[in-house]
Amino acid sequence: MTRRYAVLLCSGLVAAADLASVKAEPNLEKRSEKALVFAGEILTAMRAELDRNDVEKIKDQLKEFQGAVDLSVDSLKATGKNARRNPKYFKRAELRLRDLLRRLETFKRDMSFDDRPVLDGVLEHMGKKIDELVEATLRGS
Repeated sequence: MTRRYAVLLCSGLVAAADLASVKAEPNLEKRSEKALVFAGEILTAMRAELDRNDVEKIKDQLKEFQGAVDLSVDSLKATGKNARRNPKYFKRAELRLRDLLRRLETFKRDMSFDDRPVLDGVLEHMGKKIDELVEATLRGS
């Protein structure tokens, strides 16, 4: 059972090795989903850097994490679809972003007190992106 999980995890890491490969996805809805999977993988990698106490590496990974979040939301907006009539991918992205936000808040609590301000801007940015998705779904734009 654990061997299967390890194989699935590794195949997921290979599938979204970097943001450029995610951007290459022509289907904007799938690109959005892949970007959020990639953001989750970055967050997992950041956990390893936290264990090594490498704050500079975490800062670099945060930029990539934020880029993946932005790519996801921007890809959904670029579809031109009415989020109120077709909420499937918008709602999926919102739920995934909320999950990533919770994980990032937990990550912040696990960091040393002096290093925590590094995450404040990213947490605020993610809150805004979640709000954008909710507003798009409610307004239908």
